[in-house]
Amino acid sequence: MKLHFPSKYIFFILPCLLLPMLSSCFTGVEGTKKITLSKEDRKAIRSSEEDNFLSSVKSTPLMDWEKGRPFLVADNRAILIFDQQGLPPDPDATGLGGSTLLFDGIENRINLAGKSSVCIVFTAADGSKYVYNTGKTPEQAREGIKSDNIPMLIDLGMIQEAANLLNGKKLWTRTSLWYDRNGNRIKGKKFVPVNVSVVGPGSMVFPLKVGFTDMNGNYAEVFLNFGNSGTDSRSFSHIFYLDDIRKKFPSVSDEVWELICNEKIQKGMTKEECKLSLGNPSEVSAGHDYSQTLDLWHYPDGSVLWFEDGLLSRFRK
Repeated sequence: MKLHFPSKYIFFILPCLLLPMLSSCFTGVEGTKKITLSKEDRKAIRSSEEDNFLSSVKSTPLMDWEKGRPFLVADNRAILIFDQQGLPPDPDATGLGGSTLLFDGIENRINLAGKSSVCIVFTAADGSKYVYNTGKTPEQAREGIKSDNIPMLIDLGMIQEAANLLNGKKLWTRTSLWYDRNGNRIKGKKFVPVNVSVVGPGSMVFPLKVGFTDMNGNYAEVFLNFGNSGTDSRSFSHIFYLDDIRKKFPSVSDEVWELICNEKIQKGMTKEECKLSLGNPSEVSAGHDYSQTLDLWHYPDGSVLWFEDGLLSRFRK
C-alpha cells in the first residue's frame, strides 16, 4: 500500500527525516577529543639553548649593505662568478682565493631581453674591480640577495659577530670530526670540554671555522654553517653543547663514559650507552626466543650490534 502525503505536509516531513542524519554527522565532530602534547613531547620539539646560540648572527639584505663591507674569497674559482673578458685558462692561477673584497656599490644593467639586472661591484686591495651579475631585477635583489649567499664569498661581518659570541667560551664537543691547522681530518672525542681560541672564516661549503684546545692542550678545528636549523648537521647545535652532558647520565660509569667519548663499545653496555657512542642505528630488527628479547641494530658503516634483554651481547664493527 502506498502512502500519500498531501503536499502541504512535505515541508514538515523532510526536515524530520533529515534531522537524525545531520545529528549523526555532527556528533562525530563534536565528540572528538582534543589532542594535547605531553610535557615530554613539548620538550622534545622546543628549541634548545644550542639551537638559539648563534641566532643573532644573521645575513644582511643587499639593500642594507654599507660601502666597504668586507668579504673573503673562499676559493680561486670565485673568479668565474664575475663578469670578465673571457674565462681564465686556470682559475687557480689568479690567486684570488684568500683575498678580501670590499663592497663598492651596485649597478643596474639592461640584459638582452630589455630587463634591468642588478650587479654588485667589489673592489680588491689593488683597486681592481669585480662585478657580480645577480641576474635579479632591483625589486628581487632588495630582499632576495643576502650577504651569505654570494657564491664562494664569506661575509666577514658575520664571522666577527660569531667571534664575539664564541671567543674564549668553554663548550663541550658533540662530534669527533676534528681537523688540524692544515685542514686534515683527525680523530677527536665527543662530549669533552674545550676552550675556543680561534674563530674565523672556513670554506665555501662551511663558512665558519672554530678552533679550540681540549683539556690535554691539544688544538683542533671544526667547521660550521651559520644559522640554527636543527636539521642542519653542521649547525652549532650539532657540533657543540653549552653544558656538560655527562651530568645527564649519572648512572653511566666513568669507564663506559670514556668509551662513549671515543665512540667505542663493549659487551654489557645498554642501548642508551651504545646510542650515545655510535648514534642512532639506520635499521632495527626485533624479536624474541623462549626466554629473552633479541634486538639487532645496523649502522650505515656496516657495524652490527646484538642485544639480549637490552644489553649488548656481541657486535661487529
